[in-house]
Amino acid sequence: GRRLTWQEVRGVIRSAFTRWETLPDMLQTDNEVCLGGQPSDPMPSQLTLWLSGLGVEHRFIRPNTPTDQAQIERTHRTLDGFVGLPDRRLDLEQLQQRLDIEREQHNRFFPSRASDCAGRPPLLAHPELLRPRRPYRLECERQLFDEQRVYDYLASIPLERKVSSTGQIQLRGRSCAVGRALAGQMVVVQCDAKTHEWVVRQADGVELKRLPICGLDVTALTGI
Repeated sequence: GRRLTWQEVRGVIRSAFTRWETLPDMLQTDNEVCLGGQPSDPMPSQLTLWLSGLGVEHRFIRPNTPTDQAQIERTHRTLDGFVGLPDRRLDLEQLQQRLDIEREQHNRFFPSRASDCAGRPPLLAHPELLRPRRPYRLECERQLFDEQRVYDYLASIPLERKVSSTGQIQLRGRSCAVGRALAGQMVVVQCDAKTHEWVVRQADGVELKRLPICGLDVTALTGI
């Protein structure tokens, strides 16, 4: 096995948006690197920025605490049992078909032990799930995506960087030159949401340099 790429995760999430024909207000995940970025760096992941552009808050469980989303973990186990996993005879298409069928059975007909379902199937307990509040269709995603939301979100997160001996700092996997005179110093980098630039400042707030922000446009984040 291998870990999914963030683009593959984006595709899975899109299938959920498409199934329910709506964008949620919030999506909660665990803290895998492809979902939330490097744990030692507050730089948002590509997935978080894509969700931000769609107006979806990306929330995370506490590290190593799967009980923060216990219903999800239990549902995975239930569906695994329904489709007979691990069944190595199933190819990917067959597995997806069986999961789709069992998910619908689970949501529509099987009584749930969840406290807010009171023994009823989830869709009977929560019929509001079938009434989209923020309509979504894949062919409309590019129009639903707002780049400015991405920059506004990014601007709320100050980033600390140490300047290398060659006068470089790392931003989103790229080396950016800020000058050899700053070698060894810590600088603060923050997005200017109005100009769509990185602003590099000394610790006392004095502005040193501005750098272009690349790769956060609608095409780069949606892949559309």
